Amino acid sequence: MIWENVVRGGCLSLIPLLYWFDVLAIWMIIGVVFVDGCLSSFTTIGTASILPEFLHKEELETGNAVFTMTGQIGSLIGPALGGFSTALVGAPMTLMVNVLCFLMAALLYYRISPEAYHSRKIASGKVGKNKWRRFLRETKEGFAYIFSYKILIVIALITFFFNFTYAPLEPMLPVFVDEIVKAGPGTLGTMWSFFAVGSFVGAILWVRLGRRFPYSYSLGLVILLWGLVPISLSFFTHIMIIYSLMFFGGIAYAPYNIVSPTLRQQLVPNAMRGRVFGVYGLIAGLGFPIGVYAGGLLAELVGVTQTILFSGVLTMILGLVVAVHPILRFKDVKTLDVSQPEPYR
Repeated sequence: MIWENVVRGGCLSLIPLLYWFDVLAIWMIIGVVFVDGCLSSFTTIGTASILPEFLHKEELETGNAVFTMTGQIGSLIGPALGGFSTALVGAPMTLMVNVLCFLMAALLYYRISPEAYHSRKIASGKVGKNKWRRFLRETKEGFAYIFSYKILIVIALITFFFNFTYAPLEPMLPVFVDEIVKAGPGTLGTMWSFFAVGSFVGAILWVRLGRRFPYSYSLGLVILLWGLVPISLSFFTHIMIIYSLMFFGGIAYAPYNIVSPTLRQQLVPNAMRGRVFGVYGLIAGLGFPIGVYAGGLLAELVGVTQTILFSGVLTMILGLVVAVHPILRFKDVKTLDVSQPEPYR
């Protein structure tokens, strides 16, 4: 995670530097964004993997809620600061400020004790072929571990399909705002701000209320409620109703980013957490780009509004399936046994 933030900051600094030397081209920006996207998963997986080292098992949901809330605060403050900075000092200098933020993050990760990252002894491994063999072996072990437990496969598939059904909304919203609502970028930004505020409120409410029913009902209800948002958006064009729907969507969506990682953290032992979460991210993350592509094709055929409606209908169907699925119908979680890979009951 330290090196990821250093490298991402270095890559991002290339954009203003190349701009100042008057050699910046669009393919260079695309390349930097691609590398940035590839590296971002290191921190996403890393933070989810080490969080259980700082908290007791019963504190994990609250800890993930704090993660969600701080992320939403960043989503609210970041665009505003970015816009103000761009107006004040220009886009290139704003990107350099962002580079400093990456370096600050790397410094904060460096300040965390190494023991917190590795609560068990890990073989150092030699540089070269042995290290690559170890990387390939542990990746294979991550796949084998997930496919050894039916519950882990189900959780990965739920997130895969949730990403798939949600994905068409993001590229469709700018077109929806422009062509259907007849508004501009400011309206789109405000919509996502309402969503961020709703997510912050949703995380607080979830911690206050607590999860009182099985995981299947928790995850299913969250997915069902989110599905109502794109369905409703397809029927309304009044801007205040749209803002209200995005706010409600944030409240509905936030618990998923609390319950789902908490469940994985409790199920997977520390010895396997990094490699299993990496494989999980690979499987579940594929749903988003596939969904974006499918949504774009569908929009060409039936239109933007119908695509958003279809996204919501599919999401609600997924929520119903998750709610009635028996494998997640439990409240208390026990860590899966590394030495005995059998389907979890």
